[in-house]
Amino acid sequence: MSFIELDRDEYLHSVKKIDDFDTLKFSKHALDWWDDYYSWKNFPPIALSLDGINKAYIFYNISKDNRYLTIHNLFTPKAFRNKGYAYKLLSELFKIKSGNDIERFKMYCVSSSLEFYSSLGLSYWGVNSLNQYYCDFKMPNKNISEIPKIVHNTSVSEFTDIEYEYIYEKIIANGSDFDMKQTDIYNDAVEMLGNKYMFDIFLNK
Repeated sequence: MSFIELDRDEYLHSVKKIDDFDTLKFSKHALDWWDDYYSWKNFPPIALSLDGINKAYIFYNISKDNRYLTIHNLFTPKAFRNKGYAYKLLSELFKIKSGNDIERFKMYCVSSSLEFYSSLGLSYWGVNSLNQYYCDFKMPNKNISEIPKIVHNTSVSEFTDIEYEYIYEKIIANGSDFDMKQTDIYNDAVEMLGNKYMFDIFLNK
């Protein structure tokens, strides 16, 4: 097993082999997002490779002030799921980036991935208009195993005023603008998350 950085051509060649439509569509979204907003040179995606086959992919960037590691896309083709590849890839990213003076990490999690991320010990400040659940916590010192303790000890006061306003604008609707289908998904997610959904705590800053 190895972890390899991919340039654009390598990534495109790799994901063309994905044979399930949903993952292929998601991989195309990641490609377009990186083409439009980020740098393949500065922040190449990382793939977990086994026996010459890429089993999972992660896209991330680090803010210019080095304060934030942002995880944008983490996905595993359907044929390789339920084997721990996504967890190992995310663990590797935290392993190599922890201890580099990065202060915090953040991500938006789609509802279908909540069970996976919650199993890591993550909680969520709220949901945005795209039905994505927002995580923003202190960066581990060494590895991913520190996340449950970090989340347990977190406080809304950790955010700067600018960061708080940014998150507030994203999640303040809290699902009130969803259509019926989105509302059903949201209600199921909030029930499943329980006290891991911390919107009320966020508002009480």
